Amino acid sequence: MKEKMVKKLIIILIVLIIVLGGVFAYLYFATDVLKTNAQLFFKYAAQIVDEQDGFIDSQLLEYSKKKQAGKYEDSGKFYMDIDITGMDSELLQTLNDFNIEYSGKIDNTTRKNEQEISINYSNDTKFPFKYKYADETLGLQTDYVSGKYIGIENRNLKELAEKFGITDTTEFPDTIDLFSNSTNQEAINFTKEEKEQIINTYKSIIEGKLGEKEFTKTQEDKTTSYSVEITNQELKDLMVAVLEALKNDQIILPKLEEATKEIIESMNATTTEEITVQQIVQEMIDDLNASKIEEGTNRITISQTDKKLSSIAVKTEEVELKITKTNTNGTLTYGMEMNAVDAETQDDMKYFFTASYQGLEQLASINEVYQYGLIGTIDGQEQKMVYNLNCTDTFNDGITIADYDPDEVQILNQYNAEQIVVLITSIVERIGQVNVMQMEEIGFSEYGNPLLFTIPTMPLSMLIYNQASDVIHESSMSDMEMELFNQRFMQYEGEQNGINVKALLQSVVTNNVSETEENRKVEVSGAVTIGKDDTEAPLSEIDTASTYDVQIEYNEGLVSQIIITEQ
Repeated sequence: MKEKMVKKLIIILIVLIIVLGGVFAYLYFATDVLKTNAQLFFKYAAQIVDEQDGFIDSQLLEYSKKKQAGKYEDSGKFYMDIDITGMDSELLQTLNDFNIEYSGKIDNTTRKNEQEISINYSNDTKFPFKYKYADETLGLQTDYVSGKYIGIENRNLKELAEKFGITDTTEFPDTIDLFSNSTNQEAINFTKEEKEQIINTYKSIIEGKLGEKEFTKTQEDKTTSYSVEITNQELKDLMVAVLEALKNDQIILPKLEEATKEIIESMNATTTEEITVQQIVQEMIDDLNASKIEEGTNRITISQTDKKLSSIAVKTEEVELKITKTNTNGTLTYGMEMNAVDAETQDDMKYFFTASYQGLEQLASINEVYQYGLIGTIDGQEQKMVYNLNCTDTFNDGITIADYDPDEVQILNQYNAEQIVVLITSIVERIGQVNVMQMEEIGFSEYGNPLLFTIPTMPLSMLIYNQASDVIHESSMSDMEMELFNQRFMQYEGEQNGINVKALLQSVVTNNVSETEENRKVEVSGAVTIGKDDTEAPLSEIDTASTYDVQIEYNEGLVSQIIITEQ
């Protein structure tokens, strides 16, 4: 439900940008002399959809098109900057030393891609692997497992899914286009006549709600800002009026349907009732009409620097959202920042995202810098979690990527279900063994793997655990580690096909062989049995065509016994 709401919000945001941008453009160009703050507000708001000065930079669009159609070498590095009061200093150091580096080549003219990727836990402890897409086959290879690529052919994927035990492959694609040159940008382009008709449809709605408002002007250095305040009720009325008009709009609605086609299809794949954009719009209207509007005022601010739109900001009583665009000395930078304050605790948190691009003028070698972060206070303690990705793309028409040699890749599509289970479980087992060894090398075995902390909520969860609990379990495992331990078995709980049961048995044996403490070893009983000291999984005793019921028992919070019953 939450995911659907997010998708709805994305769609309505597109709507508002199109509608409001078009009306703002009308108010600007239809006015001969702009003298009032209101007219200036609408003038710079009009640049939202301006082809030259709009928020979506024309050079950035050209860069995207060139990447999609051409050849280039790429490289990059991901790393974290985390500083959370109350978190163990050695843990923080390990997280901040962790990084991922990659380099490779992409040839969109022949639909090929090859990358060398290294997960760097420290200067001495690394997990390197290769990714390659050639001859419509996606492959991964690491010397820790095999000298060969393990590949999946991007053909007949329905058949491969059936080998993995998926019975309903109706919505499963036969191929996945990893090199699509199509974008939804063209879907929301409007002709001059269409823009005029949109303006005629919506201008009276916008003018009626904002026309009589008082606009204010502020100046700071080279930036001038124009603001207007609107109450929660007025904002609700404006939204409902716009959505009612949109619901039957024969220009915008079809373009929205095309622009959001993939989103709508993914939503329909998870429900028995067909979802349409028009239906979503109606649901938004119903939700707005049914919502109880609290008293409050919102401030909308449009800012310009050197006569060009530089930021859009919306501020409520508890949250402030600001979107910025700057282009200085050849560096194009987009930023989004949201500040939120808890009225009761006064805790504050700033969420931000920035994207910077250098080299767009020449379109030869482009440096990209992305940063996402959360900075603020929780219970009066300063917290910082910043995630960074630096990339370089260099266009090179001379690059080539070779196809796979026949002896270079093992393609899963060519194996039967039994063989796939054996191969995958052996790979998982080997990677698990390497992970245990490497985590011990960096002193991180208690926390699973630094990769888990690349999820922004994980460091915060660890902080909450550290501050809320000083209990040490007899198993010497934190709550988080117990959850990670249990999850490897819990994913198989309930009704399972034979292939999944075989994977479970192999996971149990792998765990028991690698664990040294008795309370972390798992036993299996029922249709098959596995003791704590067994070193082989009885895979031959499980029929892949049968269905089994898997039940789990726990001892002091840890999975200890698994009971498998054939149905």
